[in-house]
Amino acid sequence: MWGCLGALAAVVVIVVIVVAITLGTSNSPSHPPSADVKITSCTVESATRLPSAGLEIHNHTSKASTYGVTVEFDDANGTRVAEGAALSLTVASGQTVKTSASGSDQVTQKATCKVTKVNRFAG
Repeated sequence: MWGCLGALAAVVVIVVIVVAITLGTSNSPSHPPSADVKITSCTVESATRLPSAGLEIHNHTSKASTYGVTVEFDDANGTRVAEGAALSLTVASGQTVKTSASGSDQVTQKATCKVTKVNRFAG
């Protein structure tokens, strides 16, 4: 009996966490999260051959938010050659932060950078 109650409690906790994250997500159609992020630089480090994108995040919402940003690195033909991500915790309302996303795959040529996904979580 206690095993069933423990499993039920675990399911309830998971559902509560998912609902809290969903309700805490601040993805207003009037100002989508992607509008808060811009690429400030796009380079391939000569020593490591790893691509890197400089990012600027400006929180346009009325609440402190956490941002998760995914960046794609493409070759001259538009083929993805690497992908990277950045996480910025507790960006205050109206605050601008600078960060970077580095690719995990080595690149042998010049790459272009493109933000492919931005998640913004209020709170």
